[in-house]
Amino acid sequence: MDQAMMLRIRERAYHIWTATGADAAQNWLRAEAEMLNYSVAQPSVAQPQKNRPGAFKRKAEKTASTGQAAAL
Repeated sequence: MDQAMMLRIRERAYHIWTATGADAAQNWLRAEAEMLNYSVAQPSVAQPQKNRPGAFKRKAEKTASTGQAAAL
């Protein structure tokens, strides 16, 4: 497990402890489960696509030529 994830778990466990006062081991396990579930639910950061001049125009022309524009 990387350092950043462990730091997030530690911070979340602390917040759980301040809210509930529960056992430290229970807090850690709960925080770990929350962070791992959160990281699985969140999509990875998408890489920005490079702007290609004319890409939009080509797509619009293709849509218009196939009659898809009227269907919209």
